[in-house]
Amino acid sequence: MDKKTPWKAAANGPITFFETPVSLNNSISIEDADDKSSFLINFSNLNQTGLMPNSQLKKNNFSAKFTHKFNEKLTASVFASYVTQNTIGRNSTGYNDNILSNFRQWWPVNVDIKELEQVYNASGGQNVTWNIKSPTDLTPAYWDNPYFQRNKNYESDERDRFIGYLNLDYKINNWLSAQTRISNDSYSEFQEERRTQGSVAAEFGINRLDESSGYQRFNKTYRENNYDLIFNAYKDYGKFDVRALAGGTIKRTKVATILASTQGGLLLPGIYSIQNSVGTPPPAVESDIKDGVNSYYGQLTLGYNKLAYLEGTIRRDAFAALPAGDNVLTTKSISGSVIFSELAKASWLNYGKVRIAYAESPLGSPTQSLIDTYTRVDPFGTQQLYSVNSIKNNPFLQPVKTDTKEVGLEMSVLNRRLNFDFSMYKSLTVDQIFNAPYSTSTGVNSGIVNAGSVENKGFELQVTGTPIKTQKFSWDITLNWSSNRNEVVSLVSGVDNLQLGSFQGGVTLNAQVGQPYGVIKGSDFTYLNGQRIVGANGRYVLNNNSNNVIGNINPDWIGGIKNKFTYKDFSFSFLIDMQKGGDIFSLDRSYGLATGLYAETAANNDLGNPIRNPITTGADSGGIILPGVQADGTPNTVRAPGPEYYGNSFGYRRQPNRAFIYDASYIKLREVAISYEFPKKWIGKMSLDGLKLSIVGTNLWIIEKHLPDADPESGLGSGNLSAGYSVGSLPSTRNIGCNLTFKF
Repeated sequence: MDKKTPWKAAANGPITFFETPVSLNNSISIEDADDKSSFLINFSNLNQTGLMPNSQLKKNNFSAKFTHKFNEKLTASVFASYVTQNTIGRNSTGYNDNILSNFRQWWPVNVDIKELEQVYNASGGQNVTWNIKSPTDLTPAYWDNPYFQRNKNYESDERDRFIGYLNLDYKINNWLSAQTRISNDSYSEFQEERRTQGSVAAEFGINRLDESSGYQRFNKTYRENNYDLIFNAYKDYGKFDVRALAGGTIKRTKVATILASTQGGLLLPGIYSIQNSVGTPPPAVESDIKDGVNSYYGQLTLGYNKLAYLEGTIRRDAFAALPAGDNVLTTKSISGSVIFSELAKASWLNYGKVRIAYAESPLGSPTQSLIDTYTRVDPFGTQQLYSVNSIKNNPFLQPVKTDTKEVGLEMSVLNRRLNFDFSMYKSLTVDQIFNAPYSTSTGVNSGIVNAGSVENKGFELQVTGTPIKTQKFSWDITLNWSSNRNEVVSLVSGVDNLQLGSFQGGVTLNAQVGQPYGVIKGSDFTYLNGQRIVGANGRYVLNNNSNNVIGNINPDWIGGIKNKFTYKDFSFSFLIDMQKGGDIFSLDRSYGLATGLYAETAANNDLGNPIRNPITTGADSGGIILPGVQADGTPNTVRAPGPEYYGNSFGYRRQPNRAFIYDASYIKLREVAISYEFPKKWIGKMSLDGLKLSIVGTNLWIIEKHLPDADPESGLGSGNLSAGYSVGSLPSTRNIGCNLTFKF
């Protein structure tokens, strides 16, 4: 007889769904050299299982480098690297089809994850789930069985990559030499996505229709060739020396892609092919992008008595991606430095240099952004249809340029036991390219324009020191610290805000004039003298205007400190990383608090009673008194219902986006390493030149953070458009490895 599932926390929660990843990395290197030739051959193999079921990465890397000196004038070197990589089961990111979104936002805590695994295996791999539509319809309503999803609806990809170069150095005379180099970086990539019959319908395929089954494939080839010719000159005139460089680079890239998918589902189960489409497959999305840059550059360095140096550069770049006749950008730089330790001869000062520089950097522009193109869409009967893209291209784009000013100070003192390098900079990027919003009456949503200027300024500091150093023991410290402030100085005429990205939950990432690049906007509380206003119902009064600035993704500063201790043949080191400031929006908390998943929704209130209890007028009342003031400025005393009731006071239903903005600061024990170098007398009989054993742990401990239930670094992705947004992120993992190195 079937038993009802008890309304209590399951014995096996979502954390038991994850597996222990294991990485096995083997490598071998062979090298040799004589007075004319040298070679290095390396092979490495990586086999890694993932945190999620049915996930694995296999990677092989073969590389070789050969150098030969033909005579006193001509030297040649050649390098080649070939990498193959095969991956199964990368985790989905974002909200849709992400198991972690389910776990962190909607998961019923009385569901035992191991029971779902058992029923998946016992049913022969069927999508049997807790989340049924009704007692008479056992098909999934919103979420698939996680084991079905991982084993049936998995992604796979493979990549073959080649990197290589041929380099010739020719010494023309005793002060002039020439270098020519041809290099290539190319790869081919193949990605597949599968959706098996019986899955919950979700957006899939080229047209992003709700599909309960389907297949999608993506092919990409990339090739970049660089051709360099550089002349180097050096002349010594007593106390003066002159160094000069002149050369040119031709860069050519070609990228070809094709995306194809089924539509309407799969005709036959388990056969992943475009031809197995129920409906007519939509037209494939193809691209063939060719790009190039021709660059000429020169550099002149003047030195005086190994004391003072003055350097200037000039560079001319012609970009194929920019309009003909207006595609050339000339940039320049000038810098000066003085090694003042040559002037101030002091026993405690080993080295000291002050430097100042101004530099312009060319950034070019995105490819295929000049001429509007059409996209083929599904036909109407026998009539072929084409659609204008929603983004308007711009035939008048200008190249992007960054101007940077910098001053710096380097010093080494106390017999080089203390060293530091400090720099202060300010940069301005002009004519930055954005997608500016257009009125939809124009037939497009946005257009590519040179829309603004962004200023960055900050400090960077690196300090290294050896507090203790004896014949057998040493203690080394390395400190890194940097702080950057940026500001959107200007945007295109008539626009004071550009939306960089829009995310589920109602928040956006923005570039607003006068604000840092990357402010988060969304709904907020309403305030009275800085206090949140609470309404007569005990809930916060919301400001639902989505244009409120509620966060800033940029940290105040980042830093790290590494300590290394060496005693005889032993060494021990640890690295602590930290970030101060920056904001992050958590969609997981926004939804998970509303559904009652997180601990504070089951806490006790100020009366000592569970907040989920009914609200009464007595001492046994549940509910919660939210901090804030009423409209007249008096402290709030009205009790609001807890999460046991529809429309509770937690989560996205009753709180604004601002409630789920968290400080992204953290302090982490990033790495700990212990190593032992076996003495020569021990390994001599083994015909070894060296034997080293190391144990390394990374991401071992989050010492402090302010984002609950997630790692502040585990956001949606690494790009600008996903910084400051956390949704369905994988749990952080501690990585512990052992390394044994043999030298023959």
